[in-house]
Amino acid sequence: MRWLLVATLLIPFAADARPKRPLPEPKGGAGPKGKAGGACGAKVMPLVAGNQWTYVAIPAPQPPTDQIKRLSPTQPKTIQVTVKTVEAKGGEYVATLEEKLTIDRTKDEKKPQVEEYTYTSTINCTDKKFNISPNSFFFAGEPGGYLGLEIDKLDRVKGTSWQLTKGSIGEAGWGEDLVMHWKRLPVEGSDAKLGSGKIELERRFTPQDPEPVSTKPGKYNAEKVGLITTGRVTLEGGSPNAKPMELPAGWFNTLWIAENVGVVQVLNNFSHMYQLTAVTLK
Repeated sequence: MRWLLVATLLIPFAADARPKRPLPEPKGGAGPKGKAGGACGAKVMPLVAGNQWTYVAIPAPQPPTDQIKRLSPTQPKTIQVTVKTVEAKGGEYVATLEEKLTIDRTKDEKKPQVEEYTYTSTINCTDKKFNISPNSFFFAGEPGGYLGLEIDKLDRVKGTSWQLTKGSIGEAGWGEDLVMHWKRLPVEGSDAKLGSGKIELERRFTPQDPEPVSTKPGKYNAEKVGLITTGRVTLEGGSPNAKPMELPAGWFNTLWIAENVGVVQVLNNFSHMYQLTAVTLK
């Protein structure tokens, strides 16, 4: 979700269903998996209060381009996501997550400068869908929340964040279209009126062949899902003839998801890569 801040500062479709190449379960050193039945019967991620995932930044396969470097936010050193509560509401379950980032800005080892930032996100689920709040790390593999912005209205026009087949990622691609209204938050105690506007997103997901992922907790056979995002930001209060600003073209992220575990690895368009380093699953 960090690209939302980038877009406001700057003021391909999913494949058809196809058989995926199966991989055998990893032998020896397999990582832990959830045993308790999670909310919505979702094997894709066990949403159980107390479950926790910790990710660490690792080198990406390729360095970012100069353009992406200019847009890139500071990469957190670690990301920790904890399921705080799971409640049944209106025919679905709502999981409230606490997401904690640790950012190391130390330039002089004698003067360590480590920051921690915590925020709340949500996942609304049924046995067929996961609607993930855009400020969540799980939304696109981009940590950081909204960072000085408030989303006061969100409409899911079409689709869902993760489309499920029998509680798992299926073989067919899917899409999710969202429209959000945002406004900048002033410094506490200030009466400043800052900018606001609308952002539209089209997200297209393509399941790919599963891949083995070796993490610190163990080895997993993970579903690999590609995500292409397009969109535009429209500012309020400007010229009536002003055109929306398009998000950077070709915004491509990849998530690796293991059944009864959740996200085990991500690579986002900033060339920031994260991998599971510790997990607590009931």
